[in-house]
Amino acid sequence: MMALRLYEDAALANIVTLENIFTNPDDEADLDGDAGETAQKALFAAMEQTTLSADINNSVTTIPLNAARFADTGLNVIIIGTEKMFITAGHGTTSLTVTRPYQGTSAASHSEDDAVILCYDAAADASVTCTDNAGTDESSWVTYCADSGGNPDENWQSSYAIGALDYNSSALKFWRRVVVPASSDPQLKIDLLHSVSATITEHEI
Repeated sequence: MMALRLYEDAALANIVTLENIFTNPDDEADLDGDAGETAQKALFAAMEQTTLSADINNSVTTIPLNAARFADTGLNVIIIGTEKMFITAGHGTTSLTVTRPYQGTSAASHSEDDAVILCYDAAADASVTCTDNAGTDESSWVTYCADSGGNPDENWQSSYAIGALDYNSSALKFWRRVVVPASSDPQLKIDLLHSVSATITEHEI
C-alpha cells in the first residue's frame, strides 16, 4: 500500500506503473553492455493523482477522471480543492463512486482539470531504492541523486532520501542512473524495480 508514486514528467501525467504492469514502466532503449553504457533520467515523486475529465457539481457521487488511478483499495480518501471524498467503488478506473463530503469538509463544485489527489502525507522517512526481483541481484546497476538546477548533482546513491511530502507538495525531482557493467551479456531486463517506502498517514484538514 503506497500513496507516494513516481512519475516521468513534472506535470504528473505519466505515472510509472507498478511491478509486473508494463503499460508505462521506467525504461530505456538498448544499452551497450560491451561498452558499459550509462543512461540517466529525471523522475518525480508525488502523491498519486490525476485530474477531473469534466466539471462536477456539489452533489454528484460519480467522479470522472482523466486517467485510471487509485487502484489500491486500502487508500480510499481523495481530495479535490479542500473537499475530501471517500472512494466506495471504481478503484483503478476513470470513474470513481464516492461518499462526499468526507470528514467534515464541505461539498463544492469542481472544474474540469482540477487535481484529484490521494489525501495522504509521506513522512520524512520516504525513500527510493532499487531491488531485483528475480535471478542474480543486479540492483547495484541503478543509483539515484538529487536534482541541481535541472541536472543531476552527481552524488549517486543506492538509496535516495525523498523526505517528507504532503499530499499537495510540489513534485520532488530527482535522477536515476543505470550503469550496465562492461561485457554484460545481451538481455532483456524486467526485474529491476524502484522500491518506494514511506510512513503514510491520512492528511487532516
